Amino acid sequence: MMMNKHKLWIGSISAAVLLGGSAVAASSSVNGQSVQTTPSSTSQSVTQDQSSTGKLLTGAQAKAAALKAAEGKVDDIDLERRNGQTFYEVEIDRKGSNDVVVRLDAYTGKILAVVDDEDYDDDDDYNYNGSATSTSNQSAAKQVKLTEAQASAIALKQVTGGKVTEIELDHDDGRYVYEIEIRTADGEADVDVDANTGKVLSFDQDFDDED
Repeated sequence: MMMNKHKLWIGSISAAVLLGGSAVAASSSVNGQSVQTTPSSTSQSVTQDQSSTGKLLTGAQAKAAALKAAEGKVDDIDLERRNGQTFYEVEIDRKGSNDVVVRLDAYTGKILAVVDDEDYDDDDDYNYNGSATSTSNQSAAKQVKLTEAQASAIALKQVTGGKVTEIELDHDDGRYVYEIEIRTADGEADVDVDANTGKVLSFDQDFDDED
């Protein structure tokens, strides 16, 4: 009687192994069919995560990407947000031919357009006048989560070897924004940082002429 139980027990294990093997084989077969689609969906989610968390390309990365699309000397870099899309516009000076503006995705670096500078219309006008908001800075600072030091650190990540020369806390479009001026080895940069979320709202870098 014990022997029969033993045989039955072994038989059960064998069946389980066989069934498990079939399950693994089926799983392998299913995975084999979905391997081609998984990277695509993963890539899309990564891009979406970058966008939602505000992990933008730095100014240096945007400059490098733009110069691959059009050779020349970078004069200016602007971070723009229009129609739900965030992108950099990089102005490139090309000797012997027309200057161009390279537009690229601010998260992926994908080139969106290369436009002749004469056809480019810059409708952004940033005015960093410290006297307009200096009197309310102390009270405004109590209503934001980021300190000036934290906002400065975020802004400095956008440039290489920069130094903050001026910072102002302003109330713009219903939110508090740190407006930060940075001096770099190549020129100057202006960075707007959301005073509560730390998100970079705008970035503008001008390069000194070295003619």
